[in-house]
Amino acid sequence: YSIAPKSSNKQDKMVRAVFFDRDGVLNELVKRPNGEKTAPWNIDEFRPIPGATAAIELVKDMGFMAFCVTNQPDVLDEKLPMYHLNIMMQYLLDCGLDDALVAYERGSAWYKPNNGMIETLVRKYKIDRDASFMIGDRWKDIVAGHKSKLTTIFVGNNYHCPEEKFKHIHPDLIADNVLHAACLIEEYA
Repeated sequence: YSIAPKSSNKQDKMVRAVFFDRDGVLNELVKRPNGEKTAPWNIDEFRPIPGATAAIELVKDMGFMAFCVTNQPDVLDEKLPMYHLNIMMQYLLDCGLDDALVAYERGSAWYKPNNGMIETLVRKYKIDRDASFMIGDRWKDIVAGHKSKLTTIFVGNNYHCPEEKFKHIHPDLIADNVLHAACLIEEYA
């Protein structure tokens, strides 16, 4: 399910891209009464992370396409109405993203740590994997980016992968926040 308009994409050359996770990277997580941090479940809880729009603008100014790939199982769990999700995603598109894909079903080919969303965008926009990046705040983002042979950037200071089969996968770079990640791309690219 892509929420951006279909592109005619008549490009012949490969393009560079930055893939952003959403929750914890572009918008704040919400602390629940039980102490758990989750994605926002309605538009009133949706708070962009300071510097997120600047990060998108920076990578676009460097000539990268900007995408969001996000797991949103709360829709199927009936915690997040689709109407609210669509408003949140449109807000991010209005901030300069070129496209955004959403995975709902746990374990599907699109649901991270699987890399189906990334691969769909790689094919659609002819993305050069060797010159592209995945920015995420969880091991699932890093594993999905690794599977697609992207340079991975972990946002945060406590990378931990609980899945034994993925313990050998580590982020290529570590950033304090999404804007710092975009600045690392500027240095790296």
